Amino acid sequence: MAPQLSEDEIDDLIYFARTGETGDLFETVASLAEREKATSAEILIAAKDESNKSTTLHMATGNGHLETVRKLVESFEGRPKEERQAFLDEPNEHGNTGLHWAALGGHIDTVKYLVEQGASPALANERNYVPLDLAYFNQHEDIANYFLSFLPSLESKNEDSGLSGAVEKVDLEESEKAKDS
Repeated sequence: MAPQLSEDEIDDLIYFARTGETGDLFETVASLAEREKATSAEILIAAKDESNKSTTLHMATGNGHLETVRKLVESFEGRPKEERQAFLDEPNEHGNTGLHWAALGGHIDTVKYLVEQGASPALANERNYVPLDLAYFNQHEDIANYFLSFLPSLESKNEDSGLSGAVEKVDLEESEKAKDS
């Protein structure tokens, strides 16, 4: 059964993550986990702001609190891979993930850590922006360049679905149209 957290308890967890008060955050998580007979990860999954769907990870990443982010992600060690991935890629009400927020805020070390941990840089928000877009729009060139630096490896891993495959298909379609004319 999912932990039953009050709105005030969720607000406290969100606040501690936003302000980078890692000690207070995890003291509260431990207390709630004991009361609810749940794991820290289950408490963190349940701690979602109902008004905007933001999580503790959104708050910590958006404010560049790398140590808090590390502790949040470490809470999922030993948990199912899918659960950890869902936490990393959890969207808020506008489709932004923690990686979107870190890129928007210009927090390069947090961005790198999230990507190393498996956060998806290819998830688009409701405006169809990926984290690279948010970094670029906000003049965070170091982050934009970081994302661009691993595009070639993404292309080779996704041969048919990557940009090269898309361009190749367009070329094929155009040459077939020319043959038919």
